[in-house]
Amino acid sequence: MKAEQIIINTGAEAVIPPIEGITDNPFVYTSTSIMELTTLPRHLVIVGGGYIGLEFSSMFASFGSQVTVLEGYSELILREDRDIAASVQETLEKKGVAFRLNAKVQSVKYVDQKAIVTFGDSLTNEVFELEADAVLLATGRRPNTEGLNLKVAGVDVDARGAIIVDEYLKTTNPDIRAVGDVKGGLQFTYISLDDYRIVREDLFGKKEKKMTDRNPVSYSVFIDPPLSRIGINEEEARKQNLDVVIKKLPVMAIPRAKTLGETDGLLKAVIDKESGMILGVTLFAPDSSEVINEVAIAMKTGQDYTFLRDFIFTHPSMSEALNDLFT
Repeated sequence: MKAEQIIINTGAEAVIPPIEGITDNPFVYTSTSIMELTTLPRHLVIVGGGYIGLEFSSMFASFGSQVTVLEGYSELILREDRDIAASVQETLEKKGVAFRLNAKVQSVKYVDQKAIVTFGDSLTNEVFELEADAVLLATGRRPNTEGLNLKVAGVDVDARGAIIVDEYLKTTNPDIRAVGDVKGGLQFTYISLDDYRIVREDLFGKKEKKMTDRNPVSYSVFIDPPLSRIGINEEEARKQNLDVVIKKLPVMAIPRAKTLGETDGLLKAVIDKESGMILGVTLFAPDSSEVINEVAIAMKTGQDYTFLRDFIFTHPSMSEALNDLFT
């Protein structure tokens, strides 16, 4: 079979850590296979406290499962500011989710129709066991390139196995492109959709659209409430020695949150002190997956923070919290 253009879109696959006893264990699931469960586990143990682990912990806790998250690091979601991460942990703990930090999982055994998860505390070297009806491996995803024999086609990958592409999604073989999760980076459906737009415009349009056009890109983690972010956070700004103004607003101060009865969470903005440009915003709040899009539009169109500070929003709405956040 021959073609003028070949597009690789094989996605990503779950990372399976080398833990004793997980192979062919009927109680061990990935983020894909656990969606096929027909019986609610009374106790779900999640290995990994990243975004995927937190989403499933929030989901199953809301269904009524007892949920324990085993996180190998001493803190959750290291990509986020510590005050945001603390708010997320506190909110999920209120929903009944238990967190065990510094937890190194050693084995998952199948005993008497139960899973026995053995893990050690990396600080104290103590060893613990947990019984579980289901164990979710939420240890990340990686580009699905194994077995594609890319080297023969002249297609290079990076150290994580992601296909290397240019701003028009061409690989190191210019007749082969890669789109979606297989090229690494943000793994979201809307990124794959934008990849399609780039390829479409390059092949049939004016060749004006490219990957660099879409930054910054917002994302949402669908816990309850959702955690949404665009741009850099405070920690990143400090590391870059930027002169910034930090603004915060607790969700409990938002009228709409009170009417919803959902007052947990925190809003946070990073603003360039000299220009007033918005460098980044993190929203851990109800409807944040919608409100973050309004922030994205302001940032993409070059508005400074006063645009959102003075914008007239409907009342009561979560969007109007941006007035107070940027005051």
